[in-house]
Amino acid sequence: MPRKKEDLGKHFIEHACHKIKDIAKAKELYKKVYGVEGSESEVQTFINRLNANRSNPGLDYIGWLVERLPELQEQTLGEFFGIKK
Repeated sequence: MPRKKEDLGKHFIEHACHKIKDIAKAKELYKKVYGVEGSESEVQTFINRLNANRSNPGLDYIGWLVERLPELQEQTLGEFFGIKK
């Protein structure tokens, strides 16, 4: 999985990952994204990808997840990335 190389927007990625993980518990979220039940190992790997302390997912991966999670598609970019005025 490609990783974002710079730390410049880490807080934005952290906020986006929290928004994604808040949709459902790990196993249910995995099933929503991939359409199948995941093994414990697969679910753990998936959740680790959404943990800013373990991974720094690229915007391409975040966008791919948003495509699969309609709950996120009605949010503004500001809401999703935690951008404050």
